[in-house]
Amino acid sequence: MVSKERRKQSWKDGGVSATRYDRACKDARKSSRDEDINLHIDFWHGTDGVDVKGNNLPDEIWVEFRNVNGNLGWVCGEAKWIAFEMPEVGGYIRVEREELLQWCLKNVNFDACVQLKADAYRKIYQRLDRKDKITMLALHDLKALNSYKVIQYLETYIDPKDLTRRKIELS
Repeated sequence: MVSKERRKQSWKDGGVSATRYDRACKDARKSSRDEDINLHIDFWHGTDGVDVKGNNLPDEIWVEFRNVNGNLGWVCGEAKWIAFEMPEVGGYIRVEREELLQWCLKNVNFDACVQLKADAYRKIYQRLDRKDKITMLALHDLKALNSYKVIQYLETYIDPKDLTRRKIELS
């Protein structure tokens, strides 16, 4: 079972990722809490919903078919887009949710259920005492999608001392 501290940290990390996405996309509008929970939509771009996923690694991108309660996971949600935060590419990998789902249906072995998350690449993994069904993909899998696009992080920030826009320096 996930500790209360781990859950709080996960929500905090997700909030940071969502804030970065909001800043990188000037036309994004934050969804309501109900839309976030029930539709799996964090932001709207016009009428198109986006579900932002933080904490991704190029060799460990998790896709959720069923959530911890056994309900449909976010890949079966209402969002048009999924945006995976990935610092290694300098921003977010954005793909169409439906295209990702169709790719998974063709390329993930749903008959192979594994016990260890390290073995979950393109196989189904269910965490202990959970009803979730998830799989692990890699960056090269997402690059195979026609809708693959990198959305770069914002390169400037507003300095709170004098409210001027400053370039982000990495060194």
